Amino acid sequence: MNIKSLLLGSAAGLVAVSGAQAADAIVYAEPEPVEYVRVCDMYGAGFFYIPGTETCLQVSGLVWYQMGAADEAGNYHGFAADRWNKSTRARVNFDARSDTEWGTLRGYVRLQGDFNAFSNLNGALNSRTGSSDGRGTIGFDQAFLELGGFRAGYTESAWVASQGAGVAQFGSHTWGGLSYGYQQRQLVSYTFGGASGFAATIALEDDGNDNFTPDVVGVVSYNQAWGGVWAKAAFDEDRGTNLTEVDDSSWAAQAGLQLNVPNAPGSSFRLIGYYADEANAYSVGSEWSVLASYRQQFSQTLAASVGAQYWSNIHDLAPAAGTETDLDGWQAEAALIWTPVTNFEVRAEYVYTDIDLRPSTNSGFLRLQRSF
Repeated sequence: MNIKSLLLGSAAGLVAVSGAQAADAIVYAEPEPVEYVRVCDMYGAGFFYIPGTETCLQVSGLVWYQMGAADEAGNYHGFAADRWNKSTRARVNFDARSDTEWGTLRGYVRLQGDFNAFSNLNGALNSRTGSSDGRGTIGFDQAFLELGGFRAGYTESAWVASQGAGVAQFGSHTWGGLSYGYQQRQLVSYTFGGASGFAATIALEDDGNDNFTPDVVGVVSYNQAWGGVWAKAAFDEDRGTNLTEVDDSSWAAQAGLQLNVPNAPGSSFRLIGYYADEANAYSVGSEWSVLASYRQQFSQTLAASVGAQYWSNIHDLAPAAGTETDLDGWQAEAALIWTPVTNFEVRAEYVYTDIDLRPSTNSGFLRLQRSF
């Protein structure tokens, strides 16, 4: 065997070994492409597509710290008298929406926790201003689903807020809103509406009584750039509760108007009238009541509002009693809202209440709030 044959044989062997090693080499899979979050702008700001789906999700909420005070017990805000009433609230909202052939499919969940150094002493005229009873309560504050105009779940009564209502919601311009019958209910509702600004809602609401008959609420509203008008009616089929039997029906109604100030975005005037034949879940504390409120937006960072409400023939504080007192009364409020930076608000609100044969009360709070 000559040198040339030896070299050629060695080269052939090396090629064979290299081929065998190449056949046994580990092949690494290509990484899956990353699906980045996409913005969903069809439902407004803050929505994004849940990766891998066509469902849009918005996560929002707030955190606030508040200090309140009052001179008498039984005041509008439900504060303990002659001391500081400090509270902290945390809220997170999850709003999921997607389009279907039957309209928008929506699921809404609100988690909320309140940490208070005082108990809820109010609850008579407006439960929205009162605190939770205890120093640290966390739970589901609202949860409901929607499909088109259909809504079902636990949320704010249609008496104070409903689909497509626009400005036909709540009471005055302040967070407290004066006395307008705020409450949350288990409900089923349907809203008819269109692009013209007209909306109508019918709601069946659970009153917590041990029977099969729900309360009924109807809402009609019309909204345009100039403001809006609305009318609402509610039938309370049994004014009692699980603890107090009355077996007596009652009804309430309200009509309202909001006028937006031309060339002054954020400024408007509201006027709302209320009637209830007897004390019931939807009355605002009296047979007749009129509420007026005005908000002025001075700049992008500063706003203020003033409001007043008058009651005629105040009902007994317990709706189950159903008695009329022939007493009149009134409230006045003022609020100042400063927003030094985006999503940070400093709010001060004050309410004076004067009812015949009862001590007048003063109460108010200062709140620092971060929204997201």
